[in-house]
Amino acid sequence: MVWRKPNSELEMKNLTPSVKHGGGSQMVWSCMSAVGVGNLHFIDGMLDKYMHLDILKQNLKLSAEKMGILPHYKLYQDNEPKHNAISADSGLYITVPK
Repeated sequence: MVWRKPNSELEMKNLTPSVKHGGGSQMVWSCMSAVGVGNLHFIDGMLDKYMHLDILKQNLKLSAEKMGILPHYKLYQDNEPKHNAISADSGLYITVPK
Protein backbone atom coordinates (compact mmCIF):
# COMPACT_ATOMS: atom_id res chain seq x y z
CA MET A 1 0.00 0.00 0.00
CA VAL A 2 1.20 3.47 -0.88
CA TRP A 3 0.22 6.55 1.09
CA ARG A 4 -0.38 9.76 -0.85
CA LYS A 5 -2.01 13.05 -0.07
CA PRO A 6 -5.67 13.17 -1.14
CA ASN A 7 -6.19 13.88 -4.88
CA SER A 8 -2.48 13.57 -5.69
CA GLU A 9 -2.52 10.13 -7.38
CA LEU A 10 -2.29 11.59 -10.90
CA GLU A 11 0.59 13.99 -10.25
CA MET A 12 3.61 13.30 -12.45
CA LYS A 13 5.85 12.47 -9.47
CA ASN A 14 3.45 9.63 -8.54
CA LEU A 15 3.17 8.06 -12.02
CA THR A 16 5.37 5.40 -13.58
CA PRO A 17 5.61 5.55 -17.38
CA SER A 18 5.02 2.36 -19.33
CA VAL A 19 4.65 1.26 -22.95
CA LYS A 20 1.27 -0.27 -23.72
CA HIS A 21 1.69 -0.80 -27.47
CA GLY A 22 4.60 -0.98 -29.85
CA GLY A 23 6.97 -2.56 -27.34
CA GLY A 24 7.52 -5.73 -29.39
CA SER A 25 5.91 -9.13 -29.53
CA GLN A 26 6.68 -12.81 -29.18
CA MET A 27 4.84 -15.66 -30.90
CA VAL A 28 4.46 -18.90 -28.94
CA TRP A 29 2.95 -22.34 -29.39
CA SER A 30 1.16 -23.92 -26.48
CA CYS A 31 -1.43 -26.55 -25.70
CA MET A 32 -3.91 -27.15 -22.91
CA SER A 33 -6.36 -29.69 -21.64
CA ALA A 34 -8.87 -29.99 -18.82
CA VAL A 35 -6.10 -31.28 -16.53
CA GLY A 36 -3.41 -28.68 -17.22
CA VAL A 37 -1.12 -27.02 -19.71
CA GLY A 38 1.60 -28.45 -21.90
CA ASN A 39 4.91 -27.11 -23.13
CA LEU A 40 5.41 -23.52 -24.19
CA HIS A 41 7.47 -23.20 -27.38
CA PHE A 42 8.84 -19.78 -28.40
CA ILE A 43 8.79 -19.20 -32.16
CA ASP A 44 11.59 -17.26 -33.84
CA GLY A 45 10.80 -15.71 -37.21
CA MET A 46 7.81 -16.43 -39.39
CA LEU A 47 5.77 -19.55 -38.78
CA ASP A 48 5.12 -21.76 -41.81
CA LYS A 49 3.57 -25.23 -42.09
CA TYR A 50 6.97 -26.94 -41.86
CA MET A 51 7.92 -25.10 -38.67
CA HIS A 52 4.48 -25.87 -37.22
CA LEU A 53 4.91 -29.56 -38.01
CA ASP A 54 8.33 -29.54 -36.35
CA ILE A 55 6.88 -27.86 -33.24
CA LEU A 56 4.17 -30.56 -33.03
CA LYS A 57 6.74 -33.34 -33.42
CA GLN A 58 8.87 -31.84 -30.63
CA ASN A 59 6.16 -30.87 -28.17
CA LEU A 60 2.81 -32.62 -28.61
CA LYS A 61 3.66 -36.07 -27.23
CA LEU A 62 5.82 -34.61 -24.45
CA SER A 63 3.01 -32.25 -23.48
CA ALA A 64 0.44 -35.06 -23.40
CA GLU A 65 2.81 -37.10 -21.24
CA LYS A 66 3.42 -34.13 -18.92
CA MET A 67 -0.34 -33.66 -18.47
CA GLY A 68 -0.87 -37.38 -17.87
CA ILE A 69 -3.23 -37.84 -20.82
CA LEU A 70 -0.97 -39.95 -23.02
CA PRO A 71 -2.10 -42.01 -25.00
CA HIS A 72 -5.71 -40.75 -24.83
CA TYR A 73 -5.68 -37.28 -26.31
CA LYS A 74 -7.01 -35.58 -29.40
CA LEU A 75 -5.50 -32.58 -31.15
CA TYR A 76 -7.91 -29.79 -32.07
CA GLN A 77 -6.72 -26.87 -34.17
CA ASP A 78 -8.40 -23.85 -35.69
CA ASN A 79 -8.79 -23.34 -39.44
CA GLU A 80 -5.52 -21.44 -39.85
CA PRO A 81 -4.09 -22.45 -43.27
CA LYS A 82 -0.77 -23.64 -41.79
CA HIS A 83 -2.65 -26.01 -39.49
CA ASN A 84 -4.81 -27.41 -42.30
CA ALA A 85 -1.82 -27.96 -44.59
CA ILE A 86 -0.09 -30.20 -42.06
CA SER A 87 -2.38 -33.21 -42.29
CA ALA A 88 -2.80 -32.88 -46.06
CA ASP A 89 0.85 -32.42 -47.06
CA SER A 90 2.92 -34.10 -44.38
CA GLY A 91 1.02 -37.28 -43.60
CA LEU A 92 0.77 -36.30 -39.91
CA TYR A 93 -2.50 -37.56 -38.53
CA ILE A 94 -3.19 -37.35 -34.82
CA THR A 95 -5.33 -40.25 -33.68
CA VAL A 96 -6.78 -41.26 -30.38
CA PRO A 97 -6.36 -44.92 -29.42
CA LYS A 98 -9.65 -46.71 -28.74
